[in-house]
Formats: sequence, C-alpha cells, structure tokens
Amino acid sequence: MREREDKSVLTEPRCPFCRELFERPHDVTTGLGFFQGGTCGCGAVYAYDPTGRNLGEAFVDALTYACNEDWSLAWGLVPDEDYSQSILNYNLRAHRVSPKKGMAGGLRMSYGKLIFIRLREGAAGREHSGAETALRDKDL
Repeated sequence: MREREDKSVLTEPRCPFCRELFERPHDVTTGLGFFQGGTCGCGAVYAYDPTGRNLGEAFVDALTYACNEDWSLAWGLVPDEDYSQSILNYNLRAHRVSPKKGMAGGLRMSYGKLIFIRLREGAAGREHSGAETALRDKDL
C-alpha cells in the first residue's frame, strides 16, 4: 500500500525574521498608489501577491516601502548583503501560512504569496551608487 503524501499544515502567520505574529495584509498607501501588505515590529515589510504569480511587483513594493520610497536607495541595495527576503505561501481568507503548496487538512487551499523584506543594519545609510560617490569625491 502506498503511503499518503504529507499534507501541508496551516500555521499561525508569523514573521520569518522575528517569529512574531503579523497582521492580515491591508492597503498601504504610497506616493505611487497602494499595495496590499504591512509592516512587522522588527522592521520587516511585507507585500501580498494574491495570485502568487506576480512576485516581481510585490518585491518592488516591499523593497521601496522598506526604503521609505527612496527608489535610488532601493535599486542600489545588494540582496543578502543589504537586505534579507523570504517568501511565504499565504491564505488570506484563513490568515494562515503553509510550509508548502497544495492540500491542507484534505482540502484544496488557495494560496497567494507574501514576500518579506528586512533591511540589514546600515543599509539605509548606504551610498546610492558608486557613480554618485565618485562625482562627490571628484569635487573635493
């Protein structure tokens, strides 16, 4: 007899960085409009992609919001050096996360994705680009 596949277990919505509970995504207003997401007490920002297929837009929303909408700073940051990121399977209706896609408790679940971004210490003070630094040094 073939063993049953492990089922995903829905768990409490906890920040992947500090393990604190996070709030259900809500509309976050920005200078260019809004996105669904939120912030954690540890400084992480998260954005929600209901389809799980548009993570690029969710990533940009979260990263620029984490940088106080400073696009130059956001595009100058280096992944895994200046910020950490984590993606979670998320069920908005249940406000729960799942370690994997698919079934939970024998029921087919619909998952979106949450992308979490947390800037590392010193990232916000990082120079915007090498070109700007070179021009500034040249003038001195």
